[in-house]
Amino acid sequence: MTPVAAIAQSGLVAATLKLTTSASNIANTGDRSRVGAKGYQPLGTVQSALADGGVAAQAVTLKPGATLIYDPTSSLANARGFVQAPEIDPIAETSNFLAAGQAFAFQVKVLRVADKEQKSLLDLTA
Repeated sequence: MTPVAAIAQSGLVAATLKLTTSASNIANTGDRSRVGAKGYQPLGTVQSALADGGVAAQAVTLKPGATLIYDPTSSLANARGFVQAPEIDPIAETSNFLAAGQAFAFQVKVLRVADKEQKSLLDLTA
């Protein structure tokens, strides 16, 4: 694998992780739990540059992870009528999801260009 392909591959992995964490957050926006219980914890993606190029990505739990919602009709409500919900901004998550999709597409484009250049180089040496 060429260095360019390895860097692009690390970008694909990072974009995939960001897509996965955003999709998970969007899917769990409506989750409810008892106050004080450990419900769904929103996820984020932390990326860091690698010394030889490329990027490493890791999923992390975001803080604060929960907010109180008044819903006295819920079977999970406490005596005051509150339930706990994950603190997720659907608009921000949709934006993250779209940005990760674009990053993925750009990395695929880099791989295609690198492949084309490698084939051209092999044609010149043959």
